[in-house]
Amino acid sequence: MKKWIIIGAAALLFVIAIAGSGYFLMSRLGGSSGEEFISDGALDVNGVPYPVELGTVDSVMVLDATVQAEPGRSVKAKKGGQVAHLWVTDGAEVEQGAPIINVKITEESAAGGEDEAPAAPVTREVSLYAPVSGKVSGLADVEVGDVLEPGAVVASVAPDVYRAVATIPANDLYRFYEEPKDILLEIKNGPPPAQCDFLSLGAARGDGEEQESTDEFDFSMEEGGGGGGGGGGELACRVPSDTKVFEGVQGKLSISTGKAEDVIVVPVTSVRGTTGSGEVIVIAEDGTEETREVELGVSDGSLIEVVSGVEVGEQVMDPIPLDPRFDVPGADEGDDEDHYLEEEGM
Repeated sequence: MKKWIIIGAAALLFVIAIAGSGYFLMSRLGGSSGEEFISDGALDVNGVPYPVELGTVDSVMVLDATVQAEPGRSVKAKKGGQVAHLWVTDGAEVEQGAPIINVKITEESAAGGEDEAPAAPVTREVSLYAPVSGKVSGLADVEVGDVLEPGAVVASVAPDVYRAVATIPANDLYRFYEEPKDILLEIKNGPPPAQCDFLSLGAARGDGEEQESTDEFDFSMEEGGGGGGGGGGELACRVPSDTKVFEGVQGKLSISTGKAEDVIVVPVTSVRGTTGSGEVIVIAEDGTEETREVELGVSDGSLIEVVSGVEVGEQVMDPIPLDPRFDVPGADEGDDEDHYLEEEGM
């Protein structure tokens, strides 16, 4: 009999423990039996005051790069015509301005008076010249007597130089504040790192697009990023002539995308937004909080320049909470929601 009393007491204690655990669990979840679970949004980020101070921001980006031969420049017969003479052969090395091919073109003469017979067409011969110094290609299939359509490309001249090309993810284009002036090229298993002079920054080319040499900073944030079907951008720099490379070798580019010295800086985690403008929460000496708009400058991913909106000596909340409009439970869990709806319909 005593044995069964002990077993019964142990069972009673077990039930009480389970009940207590359930109550504790429900209280931790913010509810109790018979009540709906109500979420108050994201957890408190535990922001603390951070002093606004002066500092230096140096934005550096490292990208994978591929070495490419400099694209050729086309020799075009703008008005068409008939091939009259070939000055060079395919593969020849020429200087900029050297004649490549002569073309006969026929032009209508100016109309005479009412009583005059129409003037006969005039045929003249023009020369097409090399747009740059380099090696000629494309002449192997061109012969004297061939008829060319207006705008036909009869040859291409490519300089014996190389460029390093890197693709930039679309969102990282925000980190280019000015034309890059400091680019370092490192070739995998190759020569030591070397300075690579900036050539161009523009929209990434799609497959099959013709590659033309464009030595300019032609990407503009204000104009919507320069278009481009694939998104993102493409940066090119000139490989130094004394750096030995080959077509297609891989490497990396270290690019300084912007630098600001002795400027007002705050942590990027204390700002809503990282480009152009944003918001900070300024904490006064008495502990009151003020949401304030600020103008932003260069960011290195850790610190960000504040051009205007706060002053040295003030304090901002770091980290700053999410904008309440985005502080929604499950906002980043769209896949889970879809899964829940799918199961509910089963």
